[in-house]
Amino acid sequence: MSDYTKAGVDLDKLRGYHSFISSYLSSSELPIKIGHYAGAIKVGDKYIVMHVDGVGTKTLLALKTGIIEPTGIDCVAMNVNDIACVGARPLALVDYLALEKPMDDVVEKVMKGLKKGSDESNVVVVGGETAIMPGVISGYDLSCSVVGIADKLKTGNDVKPGDVVLGLASNGIHSNGYSLVRKLIDEGKINLDKWAEELLRPTRIYSNSLLSVFEKIKAAAHITGGSFSKLKRITAYRINIRLPEPPDIFKLIENSGVSHKEMHRVFNMGIGMVLFVDKEKEDEVIKILSKTEKVFELGRVEEGEGIMITTYKNQVLNF
Repeated sequence: MSDYTKAGVDLDKLRGYHSFISSYLSSSELPIKIGHYAGAIKVGDKYIVMHVDGVGTKTLLALKTGIIEPTGIDCVAMNVNDIACVGARPLALVDYLALEKPMDDVVEKVMKGLKKGSDESNVVVVGGETAIMPGVISGYDLSCSVVGIADKLKTGNDVKPGDVVLGLASNGIHSNGYSLVRKLIDEGKINLDKWAEELLRPTRIYSNSLLSVFEKIKAAAHITGGSFSKLKRITAYRINIRLPEPPDIFKLIENSGVSHKEMHRVFNMGIGMVLFVDKEKEDEVIKILSKTEKVFELGRVEEGEGIMITTYKNQVLNF
């Protein structure tokens, strides 16, 4: 049993749910298969793109520390990043905030975070829902839905062997793996008071950077739940990458008792977004992105199947 499963999150079971839902709801009329980074419909000569996502159990640490505002940014980021992966420009967002009880401070700080995130990503918050649900919610739960527009979509169909794989630095853990982090905190293996600011850093918003190079890349993958297994959404070819040394927060979690492989199954390990680029356009894409992002050349797409990761410890992991 994996560390994450012991913490209450079974990734294999979750993937099974995703597979069932995708097969049950799938339609040949959809321009993007259910289960990708976003859903879409075609309206005239444009694509309307939608996505929904939430902050997860990071909210429980936010309540414990009082560092609540970043979770509003997280909520925006988790959505605009995903629709940008298929080439959509975010237009409008609605939020859903569920509370265990009246929480004036939480409402105020979450809204401030939502406003900061929406301003940064150029998306308009057009409404939402706030509910008080004692007996159902513990603390607060926060999610958003975003609508975007695209002239064309990129889902990875033209990714091929020889293409370059680039990575954009993350802002830390972002919004995934917090059930495992909380377990380590509860066991006394991580000092929350010491690491609170680092653990509550908001998810980096990549949508503007992605859209600035959209015409020059083949595909993009937001590294969230399930970590680098997300790359299988892009291509069935083999992906061979070497990761840079991660920020200290990831080393802390691993040294608290999480296996090296489990770290790469759960966390982004310092890479929040992965791009697939034709070799001939690599330099141009890096030049543009380097104005706003820290960019790493991670590796190549190769003949074969699976994901091969060489870690900063020179261990080779296969997924």
